[in-house]
Amino acid sequence: MKKTLILLTSLLLVFSCSEKPAKDIPQWGKHDNGNSDTDTTTVNPPDTTQTPADKPERTEIADYTDMVLLYGYGHHRSPIVWGTDYTDAYVVYKDKEGYAHWLFDSFLFLEFMDPATNGGAGVTFITGYSYNEERINKSATQDDWDKLAKYYFVRNTAVHAIDQSVEKAKAILGEPPHKRQIIVGIPEPITHANPYDNSSSTTYWGKVDGRTLDFNLPNDRVTAVKWYIDRVREEFYKQDYTNVELAGFYWVAEKSTHTSAIISDVGSYLKGMNYSFNWIPYFEAEGWNKWRDYGFTYAFMQPNTAWLSDSDYAVRGQSQMLRAINDVIAQNMGLEVEFDGNVIQGWGTRTGRLRDYMNAFKDYGAWEKSRLAYYQGAWAVKWLRDSSNSLDKELYHEFCNWVITRPIRDSH
Repeated sequence: MKKTLILLTSLLLVFSCSEKPAKDIPQWGKHDNGNSDTDTTTVNPPDTTQTPADKPERTEIADYTDMVLLYGYGHHRSPIVWGTDYTDAYVVYKDKEGYAHWLFDSFLFLEFMDPATNGGAGVTFITGYSYNEERINKSATQDDWDKLAKYYFVRNTAVHAIDQSVEKAKAILGEPPHKRQIIVGIPEPITHANPYDNSSSTTYWGKVDGRTLDFNLPNDRVTAVKWYIDRVREEFYKQDYTNVELAGFYWVAEKSTHTSAIISDVGSYLKGMNYSFNWIPYFEAEGWNKWRDYGFTYAFMQPNTAWLSDSDYAVRGQSQMLRAINDVIAQNMGLEVEFDGNVIQGWGTRTGRLRDYMNAFKDYGAWEKSRLAYYQGAWAVKWLRDSSNSLDKELYHEFCNWVITRPIRDSH
């Protein structure tokens, strides 16, 4: 065992790498405690109608080290729109002495579903998702995709809120080393109108250039994805952001099962425009070790130990974490840090698991060398920051210091 651990350490120290259980229905869409991100107010995001500005495309692939996931759009979330009172917690960290530091350098905006609650459309953006134990059996259409693209660029929320938070922080910290990087999730072009019914329509989605797309045809699915990418680009470049740039896109499907025939074409399209292509498969999900073949720029493995039951965690939490680390060594991937509101004192039983992630990543070199993604439920970083509990405050400072002192940040 010692020889194995030494080998793991030495291998990870020399490499620098460029939401849950392995089930058909991932568990991330299920909320099982009173602190879930459910909304009680129906809000229809306003349209963005600014005139597009003449801005150049990217000239090179973006480089970033610490990408935090920010979910938004689904009507089960609260708040459904949010400003700098939320995003400040992700842009800047103030330490115990009151000194400010830049925190995350990249922000992934994504959504998996819009359940039929609080006025939601009752659609899914990914195959096989559920909410409150019920399957969502309606695939998102072109209109749903369009509304999602517009949502990210509503004034005073989402991307604009990040831009504003950076602007505020510049008064204290000056200009950041580089603009904060924005990554946007791409909905999965689900083959059938009902993900669970292969006899349902494959021509449900909509039209491009006047032609109805048939998702039974791989090329038409790629056409839909390209359409969405271009819509996001169009909406982004309408804005007058000064502190953020559109860095890349993210493939929301967490396994390749339903999209393996089209991913590489999407990757080629993005590479041609110098946008990064990101993926975070769950623990050993189908296709995880083929991420280069699919054309992804950066891929991150989910260890998924944060979501094990207490009994399973005691039996295999450590071994699964080591296996995940071994996987990323073999495939030169990044890793995902995973936690949610259960780390808050009194909210759940998993308050110690975030420290387990930090310790394991540090022990085996990922903290020092690897790009990391951060799944934090809805707003767990903010909840830790704002908590009045001393143990939560201590964990907040420990985590943020862990992030900002990572050696890989100095070289990027």
